[in-house]
Amino acid sequence: MSRGLARLAVVRCPGEGCALLREFECPPHCSGFVEQCVNRRCLQWGPRRSCLRYELIEAFVNRTLHVIWPRLPTPTLLAKGSPLLRRKLILVTTTFPHALQLLKLEHCKRVLTGVQHILWIVAEDAATPSASVTKLLAESGIPHLHIAFGPTRNGGNAQRNQALKLIRRQRMRGVVFNMDDDNAYHPKLWDELRKLRPMRVGVFALRRGVYPPPACDGRFTALPKSWDKVGGRRMMVERPLYNETTGRFLGFAAGWCNPNSWLSKARGRRKFCLDMGAFAFDALLLQQVVGPPWNYTGHGGESELVEKLLPDGQPEDLQPLANCGLNVYVFHNEYRTLPLPYEWPRAACGTDGWGMQLSET
Repeated sequence: MSRGLARLAVVRCPGEGCALLREFECPPHCSGFVEQCVNRRCLQWGPRRSCLRYELIEAFVNRTLHVIWPRLPTPTLLAKGSPLLRRKLILVTTTFPHALQLLKLEHCKRVLTGVQHILWIVAEDAATPSASVTKLLAESGIPHLHIAFGPTRNGGNAQRNQALKLIRRQRMRGVVFNMDDDNAYHPKLWDELRKLRPMRVGVFALRRGVYPPPACDGRFTALPKSWDKVGGRRMMVERPLYNETTGRFLGFAAGWCNPNSWLSKARGRRKFCLDMGAFAFDALLLQQVVGPPWNYTGHGGESELVEKLLPDGQPEDLQPLANCGLNVYVFHNEYRTLPLPYEWPRAACGTDGWGMQLSET
């Protein structure tokens, strides 16, 4: 176990279970270590018992939400009157009743607080909207719609379908983004999404994972020299690739498009190798989708959705966003860690991947 983890003092046992203490020392992210612990337990936090894995994760989420987030400066958002604010953001979050449901939605609420001209659609896997989620949304001050469908307990597929059908039925206008509650998002993402052109699907980078993981404040601690033997810290970023000179689309740097990866071997290769958090689309594209927008029931489904939105489309038709897909503002399954953006020097690419006139995006 990490020495940093051994010094951690964020929980108190027994009595209140794994409750957050007022005293706080920023430790390494623990989620990567929990799986290695005996009987799925982590450290001996107190003299009498250890914390179960779900209690540990809840403590880390609590710590991020209530200790770290409030200490951050208010993010810089678009000023009123900016032309980009004419593009409304429609954010879809699926959720289901579980121990971390409200904490994850609290995380999403915090990320969206202060963002102008948005609609947050929360689709709950339940027969009726739960009172606790309704209360959280009402207190958020964020324009929202709260719907329920189910229960199905199948990864939120049916709930996502209901949300997309609602957008189509009401002929909503704006940029649709599937905002999963277990990802981390940097505020710069919202401005990038508004740059999407009408009737287009936009694509950008996503950090799939990193090992050793960052500390809870998002920063990386220095690694011992011994890590040099294995190539140092490993970071997995999925992104579209474009020729620096012509702007021509070269392919996806993603597991689904790697013929040697376990994903493509087990489930087949995709036409659009995109994660849910790595693309957005114009809501009006849903009007041309016949039948259920999202009738996928397995693992994935992103490529199938894009193929419905762009029936004759190719990966070259996607609009590169966030500095030609270089900058990283979305962090997969990192809701327990603060997102620090990865930004590269300004690149040049077109508004598509066909190698047309280059521009800075």
